[in-house]
Amino acid sequence: MIDPAIESHCRFASLLDGLYEGWLEDPGFRPIVEQDLLDGQHRNPDPVGRPEFFTTAYFHTPDGLTGEIERAGFTGLAVYGVEGPGWPLRQEWADPQRREQILFAARSVETQPSLIGFSDHLIAAATKP
Repeated sequence: MIDPAIESHCRFASLLDGLYEGWLEDPGFRPIVEQDLLDGQHRNPDPVGRPEFFTTAYFHTPDGLTGEIERAGFTGLAVYGVEGPGWPLRQEWADPQRREQILFAARSVETQPSLIGFSDHLIAAATKP
């Protein structure tokens, strides 16, 4: 039986969002990113005033998510990058031709270990013990 085990934000999501949105120069955002990269603990000190900086959450690296699920005793594990390299192009999603290209790119690398961390979200599927 295959069960979805966990969905997680990728530890690099804030770094990449900050880069693409221009938030890395914001003195309130940079420490959030630094903490994410250090230990995966995403802490927005002002989620009401700065909702674009997300909320409080724990972010995984692809390897960290894999290890956590394996330690829980699951087998047959597969970790996927949900958005893949197309997520910065989300404004282009409405164009059917670009959407097809974005989906092609995402599907082409969704399990490529060297690129999974480029997705904002990770999802893991495994067999229940």
